[in-house]
Amino acid sequence: MKRLFCLVSILTFLSISIVYGQDVAVHYDAGLENGNGLAVQNPAQLADLIVEELKDKKLNAEIVDSDGLAEYMNANKNGIYVITQGNTPGTIFQKKGKDILVYQWLREGGIGGFIGDYAFYYYWHKGARVTAAAAGQQSVFGATITNGTVSQVEPTELGKKYIPSLKKWTSNRAAGLAVLNQNDFEFESYADDGTNADPIAYRTEDMKGWFINFHTSCCGTQIPPNEQIATEYAELISNRFAVAQAVDPNRIISTIWGLLKSQ
Repeated sequence: MKRLFCLVSILTFLSISIVYGQDVAVHYDAGLENGNGLAVQNPAQLADLIVEELKDKKLNAEIVDSDGLAEYMNANKNGIYVITQGNTPGTIFQKKGKDILVYQWLREGGIGGFIGDYAFYYYWHKGARVTAAAAGQQSVFGATITNGTVSQVEPTELGKKYIPSLKKWTSNRAAGLAVLNQNDFEFESYADDGTNADPIAYRTEDMKGWFINFHTSCCGTQIPPNEQIATEYAELISNRFAVAQAVDPNRIISTIWGLLKSQ
């Protein structure tokens, strides 16, 4: 009865609303490895901080576990997610090429964000970390984009525009700009050294959405503090990728999903 009352209340609210902020799913799962060796320090705190910052930007943000992330993506083809633990959950990615949720979702218009080590290098499946290695990015993008070059990157003009809080920092899991150019990727570099970029958003020719490589490092190279990452990420999503959308029947399920998750 409580959920029915909540649903009625939400529908009533929607009937008088004009616009709402885009939904963002922030992935943290206590059942996954806690970021050890994957650069992220205290990912539970990072997830909380990102949600707070996004809500301050008037966006609908919720923390989801691995099953919840898959549910969100299936219900939000043009949604946005960010992974905070350096591990991609096996519910959305395994080394299976086109037969994975994230492959199709990015091509349909979804926006994926990753904080940690090397995107799609690892995934969490049946209680263990599985190593896909470079084949992980090959599986999703058709090319290996990340490299291990230690790069002193500085904010670009786009970085200054979309992420005002972004500072010069050191990445050792940056994206190689030459690889992106050679494979006809579209990309937006927010910080680079002319050769390697991080943060950066990119997409293949057949992707309607974007993938955001955001502060990726490992093995003793520190990423910025969680408070800084959360501020920067919220700025990028708010200033570049989030869109306020008019309420219509096709979007009601998305808003209900986000609000019911918070009950």
